[in-house]
Amino acid sequence: MFVRNKKIALQQELYQLHYRRIYNTCLRIVGDPMDAEEVMHDVFLKLFDRLNELQDEKAFHAWSRSIAVRGSIDHVRKRKLVFEQIDDNIFVANEENDDNQLELSVESIRREMNNLPDGYRIILSMRLFEECEFSEIAQMLQIKESTARSQFARGRMKLAETLKRKMIDE
Repeated sequence: MFVRNKKIALQQELYQLHYRRIYNTCLRIVGDPMDAEEVMHDVFLKLFDRLNELQDEKAFHAWSRSIAVRGSIDHVRKRKLVFEQIDDNIFVANEENDDNQLELSVESIRREMNNLPDGYRIILSMRLFEECEFSEIAQMLQIKESTARSQFARGRMKLAETLKRKMIDE
């Protein structure tokens, strides 16, 4: 009984320490708060089931992030994630140095990212927020690295266009 109570207390502590970070990771990829919460709970179930596999406590952050990203991608795939068909050319967004920089709130950027197609949103989130390398993104999504780079560039351009248009309208 004592061991079981100790295990439950450890699980509760891990949940309290990490649920916000894992939820935010899921939300950025999934795009819907209810779905993100569902994925987050699935992630914690996997973490708790496999906690004994963890070799180093310091690796928990990276390990949990990886499970959250993969779980979120799987959830989106269930919604029939389709990436744009592109050739092998890598498109790079043109960076304009404009002294009149847009002042945007983090919330408005998040809102507009959620309006992007799943492929763009997932890759932008993984690269910008989860700091994944393109090779890691390609492996997780089972696409070519050049496709991941291209989708990132296109998603970034589409997001920038949307945000500029929004600023002009306001």
